[in-house]
Amino acid sequence: MQPISRRLFLVSTVAVLVASCSDDQATVGTAPLPSPTDAKTPDSGSTVAPVATTVAEAATTTTSDPGPQFDASPFTLGVASGDPGVGSVVLWTRLALDPLAGGGMPADDFDVRWEMALDPEFTEIGYDGIETARPGHGHSVHVNATVDAGTWYYRFHAGGHTSPIGTTRTAPSTDAEPELLRFASASCQHYEHGFYTAQRDLADKQPDFAIWLGDYIYEGNQAAGIDGVNVRSHGTDEIVSIDDYRNRYALYKTDPDLQAAHAACPWYVIWDDHEVENNYAGLTPQDAADQAAFAQRRRDAYQAWWENQPVALPPPGDDPQAEYRIYRAARWGSLLNLTLLDGRQYRSDQACGDPGLSLEPACPETFDEARTMLGDEQEAWLFDELTSSTATWNVIGQQTVFGDLTLAGAVLNYDQWDGYPVNRNRILDRLAIEQEDAHADNVVVLTGDIHLAGTGTLRSGMPGTGTPVGVEFVATSISSGGLVDPVVTDIVKAFPDILDAELEHRGYILHTVTPTTWLAEYRMVETVKERDAPMFVHDTYRIDVGTNTVGFAQA
Repeated sequence: MQPISRRLFLVSTVAVLVASCSDDQATVGTAPLPSPTDAKTPDSGSTVAPVATTVAEAATTTTSDPGPQFDASPFTLGVASGDPGVGSVVLWTRLALDPLAGGGMPADDFDVRWEMALDPEFTEIGYDGIETARPGHGHSVHVNATVDAGTWYYRFHAGGHTSPIGTTRTAPSTDAEPELLRFASASCQHYEHGFYTAQRDLADKQPDFAIWLGDYIYEGNQAAGIDGVNVRSHGTDEIVSIDDYRNRYALYKTDPDLQAAHAACPWYVIWDDHEVENNYAGLTPQDAADQAAFAQRRRDAYQAWWENQPVALPPPGDDPQAEYRIYRAARWGSLLNLTLLDGRQYRSDQACGDPGLSLEPACPETFDEARTMLGDEQEAWLFDELTSSTATWNVIGQQTVFGDLTLAGAVLNYDQWDGYPVNRNRILDRLAIEQEDAHADNVVVLTGDIHLAGTGTLRSGMPGTGTPVGVEFVATSISSGGLVDPVVTDIVKAFPDILDAELEHRGYILHTVTPTTWLAEYRMVETVKERDAPMFVHDTYRIDVGTNTVGFAQA
């Protein structure tokens, strides 16, 4: 590939690359749209943490719905499952009679019965129990079900109503040797920017599980992508309070395609920035004027995230300054070890004042050895997981682009790992050292955030010539508008370690993993501006075990 000159970069307008998710909140002058009313922490050796006091027991009898009766169904937000472990999985729902009005539930506790069976007709109930939905937790229900291994169907009962049925499964035992695994990775589903056709496709594909890499909701009011077109509205100002965040999650979760994707398989969920605020870093907000109230805002946003996700985690504590640890690990037999990272809560503030596009060399602050994306404790935990893993594939699920996209010393996006080069290089160099001793082999990094699709090789040392230590798969957004003009696609592809990139369409990645190969199928929708638009496969990429490099599946 020919080198990218400074002149070529400017002429080709690749300047928009720096936008990433930073521009998502810009107010645009589109016509008014209909209101939506019209429409204990895991340790390093664990897969999931305790979540609820109720643990599944084998069912012996069935009983009537507990508690008072409701005139309408409280299961307007659907059902979900997540954090599958060996013989365990979390079941989730949230009672909401009026979902966009704080849930519309009386300020009382309500008992909810849950059931699991081996068939969707629930011919024989295998496990059941009662969990309490409390107003202090948004009337959400998290059941840490300890069950026999395999695929299960589940549902909830409350107030004379029965929820939709979900499908879930447990992870195989650590000594099991799966021959095949199919899972999805996805991120970034701005409600206003487009319909969730890709989520419906994900549901139809029925993967073993899905990994959500962040930006489940967006906190802003009305914001559009490059094309300036919204298909629906958030209907409120920017959200800042716990009630605001609860209502925003409810708005997103009323979407039937998203409900279908959750009901189809268990999810592993992490956050990025928009679950709180664009480009926040630790306890530092994007706008310094918001500093005084930001800690409480972040704490409330974290609680709303927990209330609305099927995670095997306790709720956040009351102290807004306290850590809320979500990074954790999971295992899928001998085939795959998964580490899920938090690239927001522990990071240093973006360097150089986070200037947006600058073609000037990065300021000295960028290279301060104390700057971190993960924090010391999380980074040490990551390598404890990687070096102790005996799985064939070692997967890192995280938020922002990890590969080197700097240009002649200029950092194009200070929010990505390019803005934290010392931390990134330390990780890459450590991987090279560990792999010399056959540790941390076959690393695959799964990324979201930037609303484009791409794949490339990760190297220790110089881009293009250093030692390959892993592969990165970047999923485009589910619906969030593109941030890089497709006219510069060839320029993006010209970076030394980028194999391919697609800047125009929305979608997700469907991964098929065996002990010898990894196939990543980039599934995309023709347009998110129309419901049920056709899906297509952009391309499929392949990793052969032991190579740490990626190529086209059909060379």
